[in-house]
This record gives sequence, structure tokens and C-alpha cells, in this order.
Amino acid sequence: MITANRDSSTSIFRAMGSDISITVWGTGYQEMVALAAARLEILEQAWSRFRPDSELSRANARAGFGAFEVSRDLAELVQRMLDSAELTHGLFNPTMARIMESLGYNVDFPQVAASSIDSLPSVPTVNGITLNGNQLMLSPGVALDPGAIGKGLAGDIVCREFMAAGAVGVVADIGGDVVVFGTPGDDSWRIAVVDESSPQSCLATVCNESGSFAVATSSVMRKRWAGVHHVIDPRTGTVSETDLVQATVVADSGWKAEALATAAMVLGYQDGEKFLNDMNIEHVLVSNQLVGSAA
Repeated sequence: MITANRDSSTSIFRAMGSDISITVWGTGYQEMVALAAARLEILEQAWSRFRPDSELSRANARAGFGAFEVSRDLAELVQRMLDSAELTHGLFNPTMARIMESLGYNVDFPQVAASSIDSLPSVPTVNGITLNGNQLMLSPGVALDPGAIGKGLAGDIVCREFMAAGAVGVVADIGGDVVVFGTPGDDSWRIAVVDESSPQSCLATVCNESGSFAVATSSVMRKRWAGVHHVIDPRTGTVSETDLVQATVVADSGWKAEALATAAMVLGYQDGEKFLNDMNIEHVLVSNQLVGSAA
């Protein structure tokens, strides 16, 4: 669905297993914003581990068979996965695909079936990923899973490309994770942080007059099946025993916000607070019993 008013145009559709809303401020963007769905489809076809014919799935199948050329979109994703692993000191690990598959999360989430956490495969290290330009090489046993940073990076790319085309401002809401560039016309940005356990409740509001930033949330409330959630601790190679139910992070890009939110979830409330405070990252953490926030 596409709507428009005097100052902005909005496209609402579904992609990447999420509800998507892209709004562009500027003159004459009604036709251009219609391209957002096609651009997300191109990214999903490159990045999805749920599509057997995606570029990522084909790359994972070539692990151990030497270097091969990948598209610019996949190369950017792999680079951001490596950047995320470094940024989080390994708390985000992009080699978790085989573990997620063993847990039953090898299809879009609504189709996930019950599974066991016994006898999970070991966690490879990022040392098994080599990227030189558009040449990618994966060591035997390595399979890539972008996790939530795929959504964050998709928001970054869409916003970046619309701004390069002359937009005044862009906001990409991908499944509740938000990336903004520029300004929303004569207004300012106000992004609500929703309580995942009570979607009608607002925990905080992120305000900014202009610029580029992202607000991303990792939660164990939305993706649970048979007593299992999707947050894996790379240090143990199994489902995290975190005491957090939600971690929301504000960062200068979508991929970075997603990586840091994931890291905080793995660490738990106390260590997650210290980790984000030490990096001077604005955040809201929700534990089983309390809410913590810092700027």
C-alpha cells in the first residue's frame, strides 16, 4: 500500500518476515517510494537463510571449497557481520546458522517446530570467514546467519539510497526496528520504545531534530517455541540464560544497533548495562523484574 500527502510518501508492505513501513520526505517521491518493496526483495533474495536458492544459502553450501565472488549486497552484509563480531567482542557471532537450524529455526518463524537443545553443533569462529572485496571464502563447517543485523542493514541501505536520490528525510520501520536519515520535513524525529510484553506501553521516546540514527530491540518475547528462544550465547553454544526480556539500543546505524542489542541480551541485565554504558550507548533494558535505562 502506498499513501502520499503534500510532504511525504509512505509504502507499507511485508518482507523479511516483518511488516515494513518506508516513509520518504521530499517532492515527487510517490513513484520512487514504490521501489522500496522491490529493493527489500532483492536484499532478501541475497541474504535470507530461509530460502534455499538465496545467495547466502548458496554461499553456505560452498563452505570449504575456496573463494568465490558474491554480490555487492552480500559482501556488505558479510562485512557488517564481521564488524558486529568485533564491536561486540564476539557476543554477536555470524556463524550460528547450524545451531539455529538444529533448534528448528530453519524456516520463517511462524513455521518453526519444536526441537531439542541437546547435542547442538559447536560454534565456529569468525576466523573461518575471509572477505576480500567481493571474494568470500568460508572454512569447512562455517555457515552464516545474519540474525537481526540483516533487518538493520536493510534499513540503512534503503535510507541511504533514498537520501542519495535527493530525499529530505527517510524513516524505515522494519518489524519495529527503526532507521532514520535526514529530517521529517519541518518536524523532528520521535521514536517510541515499546514494551514488548505490553505493546500498548511506551518505555521511552528517542527524540532528535535531524541526522541519522537507529533504534533496535532484541527480545525473547516474540520468538519463542517449545520453551526455547532465539538468543544464543556464543560463549556456551546454546540458548542464553539471560535475565533480560528486552534490550533496546540507539546507535548511529541499524546494523550497529541490532548487534549491540543482541550483545546486551546475551550478557544479561547487569553486564549488559556496564557494556553499553562503557560505550556511551543510549539504551533501555528490561529484566524479569525491572527496567534500566541510560544515556
